[in-house]
Amino acid sequence: MYETPDHLVHRQNQDLPKVPTLGLGFTKVALDSELHARLLDHFRSNVRNFRSEPANPYLLTENIRAHPSLIYQDANFNDRLAEDLRAVHQKWSGVQLKTAACYGIRVYQPGSYLYNHLDQISTHVVSSTICIDHRLNNPWPLYIEDLEGNPHEVSVEAGEMVFYEGARLTHGRPYPLDGEYYANIFVHYTPIDWELKNPRGEGDPS
Repeated sequence: MYETPDHLVHRQNQDLPKVPTLGLGFTKVALDSELHARLLDHFRSNVRNFRSEPANPYLLTENIRAHPSLIYQDANFNDRLAEDLRAVHQKWSGVQLKTAACYGIRVYQPGSYLYNHLDQISTHVVSSTICIDHRLNNPWPLYIEDLEGNPHEVSVEAGEMVFYEGARLTHGRPYPLDGEYYANIFVHYTPIDWELKNPRGEGDPS
């Protein structure tokens, strides 16, 4: 397991006390089958449109012949997806939400890994990661710590999603990907009445 460098840990941990917890933790569920079919079709229809993702200090690779990830962003598609998923995120969280971001589709490449991290503290409060498709030789679990700091490794298969408190729970993919690819998309929401003192506005590794 790749350990997050100390300077990245320090940068995020100094903001953690500012983030109230909703007491939710994380939960894995099945994605609505029609939404998954839409995502899968969107992924396969745009294979030629994916490009190397810009450099990210949290996302690296062991494979010198491959980029850590490829990405395709379609703003209209993502806006619709976030709107369609808002109700289930509100049901899970028990609070009214507004969309903060929908990021991806990101396709992790062979040998890539994602340091454990926290999402953007001022906005990415109620989040989910959705597996669209993958071709793996071995499982590539989501590492996530619960509200008490206990570690968990969650296998997220195609058509499954994990709700989690993005700004509160440390999470990542700290093992190198063994396989051809892993495609997913991230959705983030902010409670309508969310207030944070002195937000610093860090970027989001996802």
